[in-house]
Amino acid sequence: MLKVEQLKIAYENFRIDVENALFSEGLNIILGPNGGGKSSFMSGVIGYDQLDIELREIYWNNQPLGRVHNIISYLPQENPRFKITVADYLVMTTGNVSTDAYSTAVEHFNIAQLTGRSIEALSGGEFKRVQCAQVSLENKPVIMIDEMEQGLDLKYQHEMMKWVKGEGGHRTVIASMHDAALALTYADTITLVKGGRITGPMPPGAVTPEMLSACYGLPLEIESRAGSTLVYHRQL
Repeated sequence: MLKVEQLKIAYENFRIDVENALFSEGLNIILGPNGGGKSSFMSGVIGYDQLDIELREIYWNNQPLGRVHNIISYLPQENPRFKITVADYLVMTTGNVSTDAYSTAVEHFNIAQLTGRSIEALSGGEFKRVQCAQVSLENKPVIMIDEMEQGLDLKYQHEMMKWVKGEGGHRTVIASMHDAALALTYADTITLVKGGRITGPMPPGAVTPEMLSACYGLPLEIESRAGSTLVYHRQL
């Protein structure tokens, strides 16, 4: 279990103020408007932006978590790209993984045809799949992904959501998203973030239209249909 006992970050015109947030095994999704604090919260858990962090008390399985590199695989919104092949990138970023593990990841994320190409030449969605393969190969107990569905088409949005849902069976997965319907369909827990404060984590069924509307500042409805969740604007 990852526990955010206290996280206080002071930027010039914005604050993050979170207390007692518990993230267990499963797919834990963070939703909220642009500028609401999703990315700042995640980078604060990692320990980035040290100069802006006023207070950071994070625990993993009841032990204080200072350095996170052995515990958390973190995939930010943007990663720098280098003139290096996909195959070399995976080896460089994941260390000594077995040939079988490497082959399984390449096949699972459908990137075999990309391994000889330069990272710089990939589309956003292709690079996201390569990065997810990287995270899979790192095999750490916590996965954090900022803007999970960014750059992915409809097919790969669902493929990646199925992957993180499966990973949540034996890891703690925390992912921020913009697609509320997709999040509510797949998540084990939902956390709403607005103005640097959070509500949750809570089961998806506990998220009401009123809560979602208040979070986004837009009148929204939530419906369940054939195992999926729909979120739509009331006035459309």
